[in-house]
Amino acid sequence: MRYAVKFVSILCIFFVPFIGCKPQAPVTSQELAELAVKPLFIKNLSEFEHSLAVLDSLIAQAKEDSSHAKALQEAFKHARLAYKRMEFLLEYYAPSTSEAMNGPALEEVGEEYKIEPPTGFQVLEELLFPEVDFSSREAMLAQVRIMRSLCKRLDGLILKKPLTDNRILDAMRLEIARVITLGITGFDSPVALYSIHEAKAALEGLAEAFAPYTKALEEKNPAHARQLDTLFSKAIAYLATHAHRFDDFNRLEFIVDLANPLSRALFDAQLALGIPILQTERAFRTTAKTLFDHDALDPLVYTPNYQDSLNPKQVELGHLLFFEPLLSINGKRSCASCHQPEKAFTDGLPRALTLTGNDKILRNTPTIINSAYQASSSYDQKTVYLEDRVRFVVHSPHEMNHSLDSVAKILAQSEEYRMRFKEAFGSENALTAEHIASAISSYMRSLSSFNSRFDEYMRGDKTKMNAQEQRGFNLFAGKAKCATCHFIPLFNGTVPPTFQETEAEVIGAPKEAKWKQAEIDPDIGKMAINGIELNKYMFKTPTLRNIELTAPYMHNGVYKTLDEVMRFYNMGGGKGIGIDLANQTLPPDTLGLTQAEIQDIIAFMKTLTDTTGLTQRPRSLPKFSNDVLSNRMAASKY
Repeated sequence: MRYAVKFVSILCIFFVPFIGCKPQAPVTSQELAELAVKPLFIKNLSEFEHSLAVLDSLIAQAKEDSSHAKALQEAFKHARLAYKRMEFLLEYYAPSTSEAMNGPALEEVGEEYKIEPPTGFQVLEELLFPEVDFSSREAMLAQVRIMRSLCKRLDGLILKKPLTDNRILDAMRLEIARVITLGITGFDSPVALYSIHEAKAALEGLAEAFAPYTKALEEKNPAHARQLDTLFSKAIAYLATHAHRFDDFNRLEFIVDLANPLSRALFDAQLALGIPILQTERAFRTTAKTLFDHDALDPLVYTPNYQDSLNPKQVELGHLLFFEPLLSINGKRSCASCHQPEKAFTDGLPRALTLTGNDKILRNTPTIINSAYQASSSYDQKTVYLEDRVRFVVHSPHEMNHSLDSVAKILAQSEEYRMRFKEAFGSENALTAEHIASAISSYMRSLSSFNSRFDEYMRGDKTKMNAQEQRGFNLFAGKAKCATCHFIPLFNGTVPPTFQETEAEVIGAPKEAKWKQAEIDPDIGKMAINGIELNKYMFKTPTLRNIELTAPYMHNGVYKTLDEVMRFYNMGGGKGIGIDLANQTLPPDTLGLTQAEIQDIIAFMKTLTDTTGLTQRPRSLPKFSNDVLSNRMAASKY
């Protein structure tokens, strides 16, 4: 077996000193993280540091000619391959250091609204590819030396910490998810497009790190050990065979036939070895075998107070309140007036209507299906939790123009509402503003959609997507680079595999659907919240799930069809249609998609449609003794 050999050589390092001494107790799998994986990391870290030293020296001495340019690019690639082999441990135990080494080459707004410049590989990549910018030699050296300095942090972050087997194996499954979502999509190799080579290096690093566990697994389940070895070999060989074809790489085949089975096999191996599954609260559940399991993601990590499960009584109550017109000052508008179930909880309008019917003030109504799976709950990221958003909308003079305290007093006039709040929250005086927001948010969190045709295909049912849709996914996650902002599997801006951050972008949505000399929409987005010029025209990346049902598109509803949306992106966003936008985060280059390829991508996006079991309206709302209140009607037509 290809990787079992490495297990023997690694363990020999530790057993040689014991020869001739009294018999030692056999090494158990619980000791391998410290005895085998950590020394392996030390070796890989040393190789990485050496590759950075070589790159540093080459940059300092390089002459401005093609041979030196080629040498610099090759040295860069070698260094990043060395990084990728130990990425799974760096990302797990030292995420901030890993971000500084290999994060996006974009300025960010940090703590206290300070602008933080990007550092690391991706900054360096833009100076070396597609052509070496020799005039930026000092900037190149600065980036390499930052990374060399960052390596010194790892002594305290990893080397001096005890490593445990359950965390090592957890980190491995997270890395497979990272390869699927960020690696093969080109997220962290946007210019060099060296992504497939780097994915191969990442899996080689995992195979090497798992090798010490192989002998223990062979003793407990030989067939499983052979299966894992075969999966590692096949996945790495597949990446090696197709490494030079970024645009043509069959990502769908790789994920379904190799990466997902490998992730499942690692999980099952952990169980077979008797290594306990890590118990922790995070979005990508530690109990999920793959990123595409039906319950792989936990929406409750994005709540103010984490709970183990949704309370069915609170969800049921929230369902009623979502359709309750008494939340609005005039008693005629409910949440469902704008978030209509039949339209995937949107309203079909370019911009939502205000309470008085104005269609010029508010933004396009987003779907609330899967709205729980994000670290912010509004276009401009002004609100974080869904509870915050509920309060904001009810109190907004343009939307409900009411207050939750006043709503609570009105609802308290209904005996049925008082009873339902008591059942849902367990106290006599449970009908409060806080509990109204909590109940509605619980209902929204119940609107989870992971049973689309795409999801079923990713779980192994290859009848669910036709050839055009399959081509569309591979374009979406490859040449078109859609998946570098709309991350798989949520297809929103919440960054996998940790799902701790929800990204916002400046794409340059125009005021009108013009394709030349367009004007930027005047809505300044996130800048209105923090006053920072860098965030001007910046908006949260929305989900593409159910996009077939949620037209029109963009925060201002400027595009009526998916064809228009794809034309906008294919042209390079706002800059491509004539908008001068210095802070555009969307790459301004044309994607070079043909019309046939655009139709393939649209066909794929339609496989993300799934509203099954989510669109029911209440048969009736709670009664009041007051006939006027009891006979209320809403635009939502509950």
